[in-house]
Amino acid sequence: KGREQAEQFIVEGPKGVQEFIDEGWDLQRLVVRNDSEWANRPGALLAIPREFAELSTLESPQGVLGVFRRKEIPPGSGGWVLVLDRVQDPGNVGTLLRLADWFGVDYVAVPSGTAEVFNPKVVQASMGALARMALVHGSPEYILAQLQAEGRTLYAADLGGKHPQDLPLEGPAALVLGNEGQGPDHLWTEASAHILTIPRQPGRKTESLNVATAGAIALYACMSR
Repeated sequence: KGREQAEQFIVEGPKGVQEFIDEGWDLQRLVVRNDSEWANRPGALLAIPREFAELSTLESPQGVLGVFRRKEIPPGSGGWVLVLDRVQDPGNVGTLLRLADWFGVDYVAVPSGTAEVFNPKVVQASMGALARMALVHGSPEYILAQLQAEGRTLYAADLGGKHPQDLPLEGPAALVLGNEGQGPDHLWTEASAHILTIPRQPGRKTESLNVATAGAIALYACMSR
């Protein structure tokens, strides 16, 4: 809540901090371990290793921590949107942001109930992708209405649907990935024109895929046409 009220968030590690700087994000404060190569950066606040470890959220602190102000990145149009419906694990959300950046989606829609994207664990897992990704937040109903107003065809990834090869998969469209344990909410499956299912080989007993793994396969299928 403090991050949201202050409209600030933390990025750790020299590579991550530099990526946000390079993408034009407003660096509010830079805290650097006194034995880091960044110790001579102008305006850096120096901390001894013990103090820095107390500030860091990482098990193995990397010696550089930046506090940035949030900003909005203009969304694209005409392609695909990735919708994260109640995805709870910060590592999954961060990985999916990285995939969204890799495949070049128009924006990532983050309905309420999904892990907060500026959570330090999400930021870390995104590996800098968050610095380049347009985001749209709101209630599921608000986001659904926006997608429909944009004329996007909805595809929900779930069991019991069609093989990606049997679907048109043309933009403008949106791919909905649901909660790790429950899949997409009925709001999304009922609004979707198609249910997309990643086929499992006959005789295999694995019940499901991790949502980030499923997202990688589904995004490739959707955007490689």
